[in-house]
Amino acid sequence: MRECRRRDFLLSSAALLVAPLAGAQTATTPPVFGILLAFSREAGLTFTRPLRAYMEALGYVDGRTVIFDIRYADGKVERLPALAAALAAQHPAVIATFGDAAGLAAQAATSSIPIVAMSEDLVGAKLVDNMARPGRNITGVSILGTELDAKRLELLADMLPARSGVLLLADATTHRGSRPALASTAAALGVQLREAVVKAPEDIDNALREARQGGMAGVNVLSSAFLFALRARIVARAADSGLASIFQWPETADDGGLLAYGPSLLGAFRTVVTLVARILQGANPGDLPVQQPKRFQFIVNLKTARALGRTVPQALLLRADRVIE
Repeated sequence: MRECRRRDFLLSSAALLVAPLAGAQTATTPPVFGILLAFSREAGLTFTRPLRAYMEALGYVDGRTVIFDIRYADGKVERLPALAAALAAQHPAVIATFGDAAGLAAQAATSSIPIVAMSEDLVGAKLVDNMARPGRNITGVSILGTELDAKRLELLADMLPARSGVLLLADATTHRGSRPALASTAAALGVQLREAVVKAPEDIDNALREARQGGMAGVNVLSSAFLFALRARIVARAADSGLASIFQWPETADDGGLLAYGPSLLGAFRTVVTLVARILQGANPGDLPVQQPKRFQFIVNLKTARALGRTVPQALLLRADRVIE
């Protein structure tokens, strides 16, 4: 894998576009683009900023050619059903969701308004029945979370002493289909697993402190939109606890994460936007195949390694697409 592969996922999504969009709107009232997020407004900026930028690039400017209606659950996932129902009552042209809980809440709130869901495994979460023809009113981006969680454990294990303990940091609302693959990978590597489920931001502090006190050497942050929104806290607490960490999105390594392996987050956002744009042009979401990333990056942050007092094996550096010095 080489640096140029960073662009592949973004470029592959361009095939979804069919025409410039600014001139396609003839109605006097701009269409409403609803977004449902499990986290706070501040944490949600990681999602809303690129969505706005990509929409503007296609001619959809908030307040002029489209109206954004964003609902935040402020980290309280139990609020999502009511927020989804309130959003659906406004009859937006399309709703975008991130994470299993938000997608399921939107699905329960409407069977007619188009939904573009981004999640770890849309089929496993029962958001769609079929990747090629999802049917009903939902399509989206499926991130291959089940497969990649196990791959990240394999990469992390190369940083750790033999028979180390690894904490699986999970959230309570994400499909748990990766657990058998994680258990199998751990057994093959001789790694001991413990899982901590995060329901609120403060759970992160407790989980990582207890992991270190319990002799854990590393933490595998499992695929989750909720945990990604809390990545700054996880990076900081992992450093405080001296734990080697690996994350879902390559961009997290730029934020101080030790290791990261997965598809481009910005590429995934752009694919969400292209699906939204197709729907605003009149496409039926049930006819739009669920998209999956095809290229992945492995990033190593040597600055973080030095701060933790850890040496990254040369073999692991050779596997990296990018090394942050």
